[in-house]
Amino acid sequence: MVPTSNLSIRSIKSISLPGRSHPLTLEIDELLNKIKTTAAEAVSAGAICSGLSQLSRLYKCMDDLLTSSTTQVMMSCEQNKKWVDELVDESVKFLDVCGGISDMISEIKGHYKDLLCSLRRRKGELSVENSIMKYSCFRKKMKKDIKRLTGSLKQIDIIINGGGGGSMVVKSESDNHQLAAVIKAVIGVSEVTVLVFESLLMFICAPVSKPKKWSLGVSKLMHKGSVACEDQQENGDANEFERTGAALRILHKNGFSSGMRNVQIVHCWLERFGAQIESMEGGLECIFRCLVQTRVSLLNIISL
Repeated sequence: MVPTSNLSIRSIKSISLPGRSHPLTLEIDELLNKIKTTAAEAVSAGAICSGLSQLSRLYKCMDDLLTSSTTQVMMSCEQNKKWVDELVDESVKFLDVCGGISDMISEIKGHYKDLLCSLRRRKGELSVENSIMKYSCFRKKMKKDIKRLTGSLKQIDIIINGGGGGSMVVKSESDNHQLAAVIKAVIGVSEVTVLVFESLLMFICAPVSKPKKWSLGVSKLMHKGSVACEDQQENGDANEFERTGAALRILHKNGFSSGMRNVQIVHCWLERFGAQIESMEGGLECIFRCLVQTRVSLLNIISL
């Protein structure tokens, strides 16, 4: 009989699993690689939305893994409950971060709707200026919330990488491989969750005062009087918050003096990006539900 041995969290991360791994762990590993690539390129709203969608799929796969009878038996072992308890605490932290980002996105959507309403109804220059000022003030205040949420993610990252001191115990050679596969998958999901949330926060936190390159580019478009919704793809590496912020600043500076074309351009950008903001909101809501379900699955394992 193979003696009982301990597998630390750090050592599990470096284990290379053979081809006989559970199909779910292989699917999770494939999704992990896709999400890492997407997050590394998440400089546009489209990439952010794609990352959120992939993360939701990943959590659904992981929940299927956690609710399988084999996984539940292994993880419910008395020696392993400390690590499962830590996963439950981690899920609460993720829920807090996800909820915080969702609230932020909802506020952004509200400001965009207010800006669109002012531009669409053409209530006058003062109304548009007031909406722009409110949005600018919100963006500055929002940075404090982003800093807090980023700090929470750093704390979670420390726990994921062994700061919690938890460990899983394996009883046999067969258990060793299966449990190692589960642990590796769970750790991977936690790591990419941090990565996706950090990418989203960095995307939202586009500088209020933008580089001259962007301001000049947007200024030229507005000066030419071209409504360039379709031409946004020319600068695919642009952060839409940067582009919109630059356009709003120019509109605020020049007002209606240069004609309604400027208003039409900003209206077009806000409308297009507003739809993407709604997609982000929907993606975060889906992830929040997945996080809740993951927590329920972990609590069920503890109760066995």
